[in-house]
Amino acid sequence: MSGGKAVGVVVLLIGLFLGMNAIYTVSEVDQVVVTRFGAPVGEPEVNPGLKFKVPFVDVVNRFDKRFLPWDGDANQMVTADKKYIWVDTFARWRVADPLLFFQ
Repeated sequence: MSGGKAVGVVVLLIGLFLGMNAIYTVSEVDQVVVTRFGAPVGEPEVNPGLKFKVPFVDVVNRFDKRFLPWDGDANQMVTADKKYIWVDTFARWRVADPLLFFQ
């Protein structure tokens, strides 16, 4: 392999590596906040598709758009008339504003 071809292959590999680090996807169930050095850049990405970022500088932070469950343990509680009842706790939540949630 001559010197010119070797340089061309190296440049092609570096370009491919940078291109792979500059592309990310947002799925239907995700919302993304892109940060640069810890600070958010632009508006959150909420629409699915192929997106671009600055390689090695920007970081993609993903948050789920779906309702997320939290189920607590069942506990016994005393009522006002001194009877014990079982109380089961749960919560369903979702991230409505990913930028506010990130901060």
